[in-house]
Amino acid sequence: MPVNPDDQVPIERYRLGKMQSYEVLVSDFNRIESEAKSIGTDIAFATACIPVAITLHVTLKMVAIPDPTVKYPFLLLMYACYILGAYFGIRAYRQRGRLKEFMQTIRDAQVAPLGEKGSEMGPAELAALPAEKKT
Repeated sequence: MPVNPDDQVPIERYRLGKMQSYEVLVSDFNRIESEAKSIGTDIAFATACIPVAITLHVTLKMVAIPDPTVKYPFLLLMYACYILGAYFGIRAYRQRGRLKEFMQTIRDAQVAPLGEKGSEMGPAELAALPAEKKT
């Protein structure tokens, strides 16, 4: 079967330099997911509620609504948005840096290869290593 020249896409491949990889437990991976999800959700709700509250506040100050059955639901919504926006904003603010700290604990738990700075072996540890057979 002949090969159509359009079937092959010419690409240029560039190799990556030295890369670091980390071994992560499933429980750590699940915690990363839950931390990132909760921080993102809190920020999203805070940034959605606060502008709505401000918009309702300005609108209610500028427009006279004589009928209380129309005005009170808007006031209630405005106050609810302020409260929820503040709640989620405070939660997001308190969580700042937690994911970064957790990622650092994963990095700190990794054992560096022999000879790498910070993981040098002392003479007693070197003597305890098993000898290699030379062929």
